[in-house]
Amino acid sequence: MKNNTAIVLLLLSIGLFYTFINPQYQEVKELNALANEYQNVLDSISAITELRDGLLSSYGTIPKAEIDRINKTLPDDVNNVRLALDLDSMASRYGISIKNINTSDSASTNSGLIILPGNEKPYDKAAVTFSFVSNYDNFIRLLIDIEKSLRIMDVKKVSFHVGNSNLYEYQLSVDTYWLK
Repeated sequence: MKNNTAIVLLLLSIGLFYTFINPQYQEVKELNALANEYQNVLDSISAITELRDGLLSSYGTIPKAEIDRINKTLPDDVNNVRLALDLDSMASRYGISIKNINTSDSASTNSGLIILPGNEKPYDKAAVTFSFVSNYDNFIRLLIDIEKSLRIMDVKKVSFHVGNSNLYEYQLSVDTYWLK
């Protein structure tokens, strides 16, 4: 009888283990793994916060003039009026008067295109077309100023028509960029 009681108690403890204790033990293991994941996330957040604070402090040490230069190179939006004034001030140095300035955003011209999320660019571009009358030397000087300008501009097309004496009517098409 003593052996039967021991076997019954052993079987009863094995049955209790598999019916009550083991499921609770598995749940505790899952919760422990989840707690470890949460701790890793908290550690990552702490590291990101420290990095952000470091970047903000280093950004604070950059002189205002340099920040303005960066913003002029790649502005946050396309400011057609500012762009037209910049081009006009470059041209006026050489006695050139810009006649027509037309701009078109690439977002409006490519509105029918489907852009996949992975292929989206962080910048957008605008096509700017303008015309003026000048001699060849001043035209070259204007192109050099456009090249050396802080604002990123790609000259896409140049056309000209012969006018009176040594003056030509030029038409330039340039692309300029800004951050979305």
